[in-house]
Amino acid sequence: MVRFYSKTHTYPEPPPTPLLAFFLRYPNPFARHVLSVDVLERTVDPATGRVKTTRLILKRGLVPAWASKWLPSAASSGGRGLDAWVLEESVVDPPGWGAEVAADAFHMQPRLRVRQGNLSFKKFMHVIEGGELCAGPDGSTTHHTTAEVRSQFGGRWSSMIRNKIESYGVGKFEGNTEMARKGMSLVLGLLRSRQLGQTDGGTSLVSSSTAAAGAGVGAESNDRA
Repeated sequence: MVRFYSKTHTYPEPPPTPLLAFFLRYPNPFARHVLSVDVLERTVDPATGRVKTTRLILKRGLVPAWASKWLPSAASSGGRGLDAWVLEESVVDPPGWGAEVAADAFHMQPRLRVRQGNLSFKKFMHVIEGGELCAGPDGSTTHHTTAEVRSQFGGRWSSMIRNKIESYGVGKFEGNTEMARKGMSLVLGLLRSRQLGQTDGGTSLVSSSTAAAGAGVGAESNDRA
């Protein structure tokens, strides 16, 4: 059985700013489980202007007590949780990406589509996350998030265990989505302050965000949270 999750959130800014915040969102205080982010590849299609990015993200999660007997010891990750690699693939469509369909306000704004899934412990629990940031009403940005949680753990008589794993995964993902929204909102606030020429106290997050914003989406931090 596969469990599904979906949620939609709206940011007040038009798409260019939330799209930039998406690539600058790590590190931030609401994502301390994200240990590193590395860009594996970034290409620009000369015909369409689409920017494709592949990133490898290292995340650390706590193992629930009932699942500890089936997963590696926390000691293998420094005694603080279990580390997992996540592959993220995204595509940014430039303004006018849908002009051949309709030259309206929606298609004249850039759009981000993203998909990510864990590479580690896929048999125990595989989470495939999808997302889209696109133009919303009245100059806002709509952020759609979806997830599929699947477990292939155990044999055919282990459906009860798989159901428990998938239910746990959906619940955990819902909580993580709320924290991710707070992180995005924080970075958006920093970008607003930068655009208004305001200054802050000088935390590493501010420095990382403003430096990357000045260099464009191509500059991303690999710092550990």
